[in-house]
Amino acid sequence: MGLFKKSNKNQDLLKTFDGREVKYVTLRNAHDDGTVTYDIIGKAGRIAVVGENIRIICGEIDVFTCKVSESKYYLLMSGDGVTVEGQNAVSGNYDIVTAYYTYYRK
Repeated sequence: MGLFKKSNKNQDLLKTFDGREVKYVTLRNAHDDGTVTYDIIGKAGRIAVVGENIRIICGEIDVFTCKVSESKYYLLMSGDGVTVEGQNAVSGNYDIVTAYYTYYRK
């Protein structure tokens, strides 16, 4: 452990979705004709920020893993989820995924 710790500027933003339960995760697919489709790639999971990685896990399977420093992430305006884009270590492609949170009635 060093004297100076390198901190992430967006640590507060990462904390807002770290540990959140996910209802489902969609993958954005852009086609050659300019259309965009969204495919569901996972259901019933969790978002975890582990060390320097953002992981989205559905069931027991990682559907998206990317380094925090190499990714872009932003909350949806509705507050219902988060969009993360970056080099996915699971698929090997540059992916844009949206994870929608699970809400429980109180």
